[in-house]
Amino acid sequence: MLALILVIILILLCCFIFLQHRHLINEINRITQTTEEIRTGNHNLRYRLHAPHRTIENLGGELNRLIDYFQQTFERTQFLEEERKRMIASISHDLRTPLTSLLGYIEAMRCDHSLTDEEKHKFIEIAADKGNALLERLQEFFELAKSEADDSQPELHKVNVTDFIQEVLLGFYPEFQKAAITPAIHIPDFPCFVMADRAQLRRVLENLLSNALRYGQEGKEIGIAVREETDFVWVDIWDRGQGIPAQDLPRVFERFYTGETSRNASLRGTGLGLTIAKNLVEKQGGRITVSSKPGEITVFSFGLNKG
Repeated sequence: MLALILVIILILLCCFIFLQHRHLINEINRITQTTEEIRTGNHNLRYRLHAPHRTIENLGGELNRLIDYFQQTFERTQFLEEERKRMIASISHDLRTPLTSLLGYIEAMRCDHSLTDEEKHKFIEIAADKGNALLERLQEFFELAKSEADDSQPELHKVNVTDFIQEVLLGFYPEFQKAAITPAIHIPDFPCFVMADRAQLRRVLENLLSNALRYGQEGKEIGIAVREETDFVWVDIWDRGQGIPAQDLPRVFERFYTGETSRNASLRGTGLGLTIAKNLVEKQGGRITVSSKPGEITVFSFGLNKG
């Protein structure tokens, strides 16, 4: 009787082992099939395993996480490729336009002998302006590429932002005078310290002030203010120009985005100044925002950690 029971137990054990082995083979076949489908392009497919072994389930989980990583990398690569193509097209256009115009005026002066001295002088001034525009574009392309490729940390020091802003504003005096604008300045008469890289902070202020002058002149009011919060000191730069429509606001910091539906084409720049400003602010541990009520006021604000 005991021998019979042992035989039955042995048979049941063999059946159990066989079924387990069969189930394991089926799961491995499913892994192989799923892997083959993913390899041939079905990147949305994932491993669905129902194995009794924790090891097999863990394997499926790790494989799914690996596929998620590769899918994110693939999508990022596609995005960067599209960005690269768009950047090359934008660079070509932004460089070709002033260069073509510059060469046109030079050719006119070289070949048209009927030009008066006054006309030649005027053409030289226009050619110089086109050359400066070309140089400005090249410098912005170089600066953006350098800031995005540079992984080094900025050299943060304690900076009195109230004094620093006045120093930067002084450099913009000729531009404000030419535009017949007296900037509205709301800066505390006591020091406000931030942790900042002086060169990067200067570039951020210059880019935002240049942007306000470029697009806000018709409003005849450009202002700058400093305000303190618990951990941040904020700088607001505003203008009362045409403004930015709501649909353009989420994209104003994108590379080469110039808000074509809302900006004067004759004033439009490269679309890099705001991208550079955002990049530099975030490198210093800060934040940058924009708000706009078209026809009323547009405000660019950036905040840096208190010093």
